[in-house]
Amino acid sequence: MWIILEYLAWAVSAAILLWMVADAARVNRLYDEDTLMSSVEGVDELLEHGEVPEAAEGVRG
Repeated sequence: MWIILEYLAWAVSAAILLWMVADAARVNRLYDEDTLMSSVEGVDELLEHGEVPEAAEGVRG
C-alpha cells in the first residue's frame, strides 16, 4: 500500500514539474523580458505610457 502511495506522490510531483516548465515556457513566449522584469503592477499601467508594444497590439486590434 505504501509503495503505491509513494509512486503516486512521485507521479504528482512529476506532473507539477512538467506543468511549471510548460507554463514558464508559455509566459516567456507571450511576454518580453522588460514586461516580466517591470516593477509596475499589471500591464494596464504600462499600456497607458505605451511601454508594452506586444500587449498594445492585442488591445488595439
